[in-house]
Amino acid sequence: MSAEVIVRNMDTATDVQGIREAHGKDEHWGSDEACFFSAKTRQENGFFIQVAVCADRIVGHAEWVVSDEPDGRFLYLGMMQVNEAYQKRGIGSKLIAAGAEYAQKNRCAFLRTMPNMESGSLFFYQKNGFIRTNDSSSTLTIKTAAAPMKNTVRIERVPFSVVKSLPFVMGLYQHASAHMWHIYNVPYSHENRIVSSFKVGESFINIGTFDPNGPASVMGWSKQITPALLTEVLAIGHDLGYQHLLFCVLDKHVPAFGAFDYETLEDHDVFMERCL
Repeated sequence: MSAEVIVRNMDTATDVQGIREAHGKDEHWGSDEACFFSAKTRQENGFFIQVAVCADRIVGHAEWVVSDEPDGRFLYLGMMQVNEAYQKRGIGSKLIAAGAEYAQKNRCAFLRTMPNMESGSLFFYQKNGFIRTNDSSSTLTIKTAAAPMKNTVRIERVPFSVVKSLPFVMGLYQHASAHMWHIYNVPYSHENRIVSSFKVGESFINIGTFDPNGPASVMGWSKQITPALLTEVLAIGHDLGYQHLLFCVLDKHVPAFGAFDYETLEDHDVFMERCL
């Protein structure tokens, strides 16, 4: 008989090496130190982080975060991995079940994730009650331009309260406002991120990059995307020294960019949800 698998909360003091081993070739961190600080920072900021343990060995890892947005409160699965040697034993399903239980306790209406389609995980999520949504997104690149900034104020960081009060309209890489807010507004000591934050009228903007020599991406919370807002953001980008900015948006928002000369770089993976 195989050993029982137990799902429990992560302990940064004991679990870091096991989490890295569970990720194997899909290593997300460069070192135990990077993994420790990433997990510790996320845990301190309210992430629900689980590990699956079999015979005292960590064989699975999942990270969730509640995203309380204007159109609903849901639990977002930002990362899940099962050790390759332990796959197809129901461990991933146990992690999903634990997440669903946590979501119900926290009054979430549904679960959401963005699976890696190249890994063939679509069937796994369908088996666990997820369905594909009608949402899809694209990444647009636009050249910045010098222009007067009429409504821009630089701020230390975007306040977390915007996650609940304003729609997340730009930067939908993972389709969870709270998740992306943490990525761009919570400093991680082991990463070379460069992020600037602004209030543009009633909207809030992050412009940042993880590669000093690479392009910068825009995160935006706003009631709507307007030409005036985009003009201001492109002027901010120019003032920061960027030649181009990347805007990842739901396809329903692409028409708002019609007045600008943009190039579509890529389409993103599908989004999946499971009602509770």
